[in-house]
Amino acid sequence: MPAENEAVVAFSRQAWADYQYWVQNDRKVAERVARIVADCVRQPFAGIGNPEPLKHELAGYWSRRITKEHRFVYKVENGRCIVVQCRYHY
Repeated sequence: MPAENEAVVAFSRQAWADYQYWVQNDRKVAERVARIVADCVRQPFAGIGNPEPLKHELAGYWSRRITKEHRFVYKVENGRCIVVQCRYHY
C-alpha cells in the first residue's frame, strides 16, 4: 500500500501505448488523459469524466470519458490506480 499522500499510478503496456499515441497525435486529448489520471489518484470513484463502474467481464474496473469516442479504463487496487486503456471504447 502506498504511503500517505503518495500517488501511485501504473499503466499497462497497452495503456502506455495508448497514451503515447495521444501525445504524438492529439496533445489536447493527451492533456485530458493526464488530468483524468491526476483526478483518479485524488478521488478514484468521483470527479471528471463521469466515472462509472463496469459490469460483466469487466466488473471491478471503472471507466471515465476522455472524448465522445474514447474511454479511460482503470482499476483501483491497494490504493493504486492501474490504467488498462485510454483509447477506444471498452
